[in-house]
Amino acid sequence: MVDGAAAGEALLPVQLPPVPGVLLVGVGRFGRHHLAEWQRLQHEGRVRLCGVVVQSASSAATLRASTGLPVHTALSPEAWDGVDLVDIATPSATHAALVRQCLLRAHVLVEKPLAATVDEARELHALARRHGRVLATGHVYLHHPLSHALAEAAAPLAGLPHMVHIQFTNPLDTMTPGLDALTEWIHAFDLLGLCTPGALQACSAWRDGHTVVASLALSSGARAVVRVGWQGVERVRSVQLADADLQVKALYEERLLQVQRRDSNSKRWIDLPTPPLRAEIEAFVRAAAGQGPVTPDEPTVLRSLLLAERTRAALGAPRRAAARPDRPRVAVLGGGVFGATCAVELAQTCEVVLFERHPALLQEASWINQWRHHSGFHYPRSIDTIREVVAAKAEFESVYENVIVRDLEAYYAVSAFAREITPERYVATCRANGLRFEIVEPPPALVRPDRVSVCLKTDEAVVEIGRLSAQLMRSLSGHPHIRACIGTEVVGGRLLDDGRKQLTVAGGHGDEAPFDFVVNATYANRNRISGWFGFPQRLLRFDLMEMSVLRIPGLPKHMMTVLDGPFTSLTSTGHEGLFMLSGIHQSVLASQVTPDGLPPALERRSANREGLLAAGLRYLPGLEHAEHIESRIGVRTVEAYTDDFDGRPTVVTPHGFGCWSVLGGKIVTVVTNARHIAREIARQLPALPG
Repeated sequence: MVDGAAAGEALLPVQLPPVPGVLLVGVGRFGRHHLAEWQRLQHEGRVRLCGVVVQSASSAATLRASTGLPVHTALSPEAWDGVDLVDIATPSATHAALVRQCLLRAHVLVEKPLAATVDEARELHALARRHGRVLATGHVYLHHPLSHALAEAAAPLAGLPHMVHIQFTNPLDTMTPGLDALTEWIHAFDLLGLCTPGALQACSAWRDGHTVVASLALSSGARAVVRVGWQGVERVRSVQLADADLQVKALYEERLLQVQRRDSNSKRWIDLPTPPLRAEIEAFVRAAAGQGPVTPDEPTVLRSLLLAERTRAALGAPRRAAARPDRPRVAVLGGGVFGATCAVELAQTCEVVLFERHPALLQEASWINQWRHHSGFHYPRSIDTIREVVAAKAEFESVYENVIVRDLEAYYAVSAFAREITPERYVATCRANGLRFEIVEPPPALVRPDRVSVCLKTDEAVVEIGRLSAQLMRSLSGHPHIRACIGTEVVGGRLLDDGRKQLTVAGGHGDEAPFDFVVNATYANRNRISGWFGFPQRLLRFDLMEMSVLRIPGLPKHMMTVLDGPFTSLTSTGHEGLFMLSGIHQSVLASQVTPDGLPPALERRSANREGLLAAGLRYLPGLEHAEHIESRIGVRTVEAYTDDFDGRPTVVTPHGFGCWSVLGGKIVTVVTNARHIAREIARQLPALPG
């Protein structure tokens, strides 16, 4: 106690003199910046620098010579002469003890974090109140003008489900052994609280190299993924918020705020009239003089500490008890080609349950597919899709070579009436991406030569769907770590407090044990399943597609795609005389972007087989003898709004909490993307909840 204060008695706020005296404790890496700001304020006549405190005699001698200030090596009585304000910029582990000591004599500003625990921070704030002192913590990013702009831009998302991604990382070669990433970058939790208030409901965390990655569910409806630590070669300070209608991105190194809506994309570069550290120190001086609030206030400081504390606890939580604690449980929703492949790949290290609502595999998006074994020729206006296909092809072949039909000829031609894809541009694109082809005369039995400008014979093939389905079923049913629930629909789910996922199965099977990881490969039901766990919705376009299965006697097995124009494709099914016909316009029976992102009730009807045939006959003479066998009709689900309208890249969305959604893409990429998710799960294994 000081000044005779009784236990629990709060003193009146201590009044500052017009020009208060300042003592700086710690002049290390960051303390030097504090010293420069206090010297500036002293030069302006707003404070008096009474002295500094350092740890070693050699540092003290150097500072005396360079600054002319009194320099001390301890908080000795003479160091306190004339001191009204103390600024503590020492290593984190020393903060609480120094704050406790200094509050007895002065108002205190301390670098973040205030203390190691929330309880200790509460105790220090209570001590400050008892002695009539101002206690401020240096959460410098809360004084950054970009943070204020970010909070304003994020306001429309308040109370709505949305996703937050925050990254605070330094280059790997700057890492100092022994530093705690959660302590060093508590700023990430400051900004999370600034953008998305709400209580923490669930948390899971894991180490990825020298970074810590945390998934947090907040009562505000937000789901956040925070990454802090050391990685790569660049310093990154970024915050991204998104729902289906709005995306906000703050890049602190560039001082850039980007706000993207469906119909607009604005960028704003933020000026720094006052550096954030200077704003922090000036706010402290005003608060100590009774001229402004303490920033951040006590609840904000405690909330950031609580988030860091809960993340640290989740990081160190022991694994749950299980029969095989080394094999996490994974639910794969959807038995299409991606879901089934993902189940097989994940079963190498996980216990997998595959849920497919239909009585067989490959019944929805996989069924309305021409089953090309792509090499990249199909998307000349999407370099990203070409590169993705080229990079993934070898991995697909290493697993599925025996279901690929290669005894056919595969051609791509450019329409003579093309408006956007000229023959020169198409050939140049194929060459630039290293695709294997030769320019040939158009085969007159397959395509009308006068209607195309160039024809390429390529190395593409087709995947035989019957063989693939049989191979997948054998792999699923014969695997000791896979349970294939065919004809079983998952109708609900929820996120548990420890980050695991509880699923509800139709028919009252609600006793399924929780899952550590969930892969949503349902495509059309992406948003329905995301909604169960509070993940934000994504605007999707649902296309009702029709593919005609034709028998054409005497026509050799081949693939012929005519680019631009009607973008007509006739593709062998891998069986003699059987083909699938599609057209970019004629195959789409209906399209709809739904406000809630859920699939609409599109009427499934064969509406346009004659239109498909008529459009195809403009280029493909073999269709004159075609016999219609059946129309395959189903829903294709794609992004509603995308920067690449011609691309079909596979979109794997990490939601946090060990959940991923997969959308679209090419069959050839399924193995690569499944293995990517398997690697992500392997990184998170130490984070399995206790």
